[in-house]
Amino acid sequence: MTTPAPARATKAGRATKAAKAASATGPWWAEGDFPVRQGVVGQPLIDGRATMLALCRAFLSAQRFILLAAWDIRADLEMVRGEDAHVGDDGSPEQNELIAGLRKEGLSEEAIALWNAGRLQVRDVLGFAAQRGVKVGVLLWEPPNLGIHLTNNPTEQQKLLAEVGVDCLLDNSATKLTHLTEALHQKCAVVDGRMAFVGGIDLTLQADGDYDRWDTRYHPAESTERGSAHTASMHPWHDAHMRIEGPVVADVQRNITQRWLEVAARHDGSHWPSDLPTEPPAPVAGGAAAQIIRTIPKNTYAFAPDGVFTIRDAYMRAVNAAQRFIYLETQYLWPEVYRGIDTLLWGGRSAELEAFLDALGDALNRGVAVGILLPDHPNCGRRFTDDGIERLRERAADADAAERLLTLTLGADALDEEAPGGMFYRPVYVHAKVGIVDDQWLTVGSANLNSRGFGGDAEMNISLADPRVAAEMRVALWMEHLQAALQEGEALRDVAAGFRALREQAEANFVRVNARQAMQGHALPYITIAEGERRGVSVDPDHGWLDCMEGGSGATPEVYQGRYL
Repeated sequence: MTTPAPARATKAGRATKAAKAASATGPWWAEGDFPVRQGVVGQPLIDGRATMLALCRAFLSAQRFILLAAWDIRADLEMVRGEDAHVGDDGSPEQNELIAGLRKEGLSEEAIALWNAGRLQVRDVLGFAAQRGVKVGVLLWEPPNLGIHLTNNPTEQQKLLAEVGVDCLLDNSATKLTHLTEALHQKCAVVDGRMAFVGGIDLTLQADGDYDRWDTRYHPAESTERGSAHTASMHPWHDAHMRIEGPVVADVQRNITQRWLEVAARHDGSHWPSDLPTEPPAPVAGGAAAQIIRTIPKNTYAFAPDGVFTIRDAYMRAVNAAQRFIYLETQYLWPEVYRGIDTLLWGGRSAELEAFLDALGDALNRGVAVGILLPDHPNCGRRFTDDGIERLRERAADADAAERLLTLTLGADALDEEAPGGMFYRPVYVHAKVGIVDDQWLTVGSANLNSRGFGGDAEMNISLADPRVAAEMRVALWMEHLQAALQEGEALRDVAAGFRALREQAEANFVRVNARQAMQGHALPYITIAEGERRGVSVDPDHGWLDCMEGGSGATPEVYQGRYL
């Protein structure tokens, strides 16, 4: 009896087997930098309101030190606003309940008095800690000044922080001729070596610009709370961060200390972070495995002359291991290297991002559902993102036709008698940097899906293998985008049902917007220029379609170019 020859494996079959094999050996973990740590607890913080509220409480309760690394900062940013700062009259049950909650969280009576007085700007909060003997250090990017500041003037912010006792060090590591387009983009903080914060949110707003990182989950089209005394209501802003406890806190601290000491050596400045305890906190009971992952460009810091690229590595591993779904939120999706001009004829291809997009396409072709949330009106590079989406659609045409690829953006509306049809629409700026795979793996941080996030800028993410937290964050994000009621959250745990609900709402809202009707939730389809032609919608190649509708906010002014990194 002749044994039949084994069936020839298909490319998709081989990819599926490879993914399963990788999954069995723990596919998430990058090599060559920080270790995988056990006993880590991550708390998702969605949008600026939740993040800044958590940061403010942590800073006010600090006992020994605060270390913070930022792309930008604004000393007069209000960290806590509205009813979070003060609810009801002094002595009212509502205000007493708020104060009791702060006291329960460990804030001192002095800190509560500061809170009750409404003095919760960045300089108030960090200055309060410094005046109580807490060592406070802010490591702030000092970009090249080419006649316009891409951030708030760092020298001015340094001076304002120094006035309240904060040690602010300007990191000029990106001013080398070989790195003039590089950003020091990490957004992380450590408090007392016991908790850390990692994500996409800086404590900043652009006083003469169009962004304020504080916003609520409701993302109203116009808001008296969002913005500042300097400007009118700014665009809604969606973002994400994470509060972390457990041994990886030491790795966040080490990252900031590495950068600080190197910059201080050039400036002959403060070396005090080297005196801080470096022993990792004990594992937290019930915590999961996690890893701090980074991008450090080559030839930027002496501690990593060849660079660190573990964010890129982790994303590639996770996508290659995906078996059911991949959900991504990102400001950019660029297969090209963006060099400051919005044309695909300028610059070059990014081999790393092309490989990533190919991996996403392969995942689609083996049956994985992929959802990507993007801003309709990025400050730069919309053509580049469109090219990335079209590349995916070409590589996985069958998956696209089968609706396994979902590309979304967010929008908000408001009644406006002067707008056509009495309705005014604005895009919600998507600045979050989130990846979730199979509700098994989650990353949150500062890195976008572009050449800068994978190799050209200094970045930090947390990589967490915690099914509970991954599912919790996914459901919370989808409930926000759908503006779903609390009782609907359980239904969204079914991933297929969630993808279907997002697609259906997005398409229904597209019809509503074009009919000048009120939206339901925030979900809208992300429409490329090519798709706009098919749908009969005019998509501005730089500024999207919502802002550029008749009666919209209009194209984002050029003065804001590059300011939303």
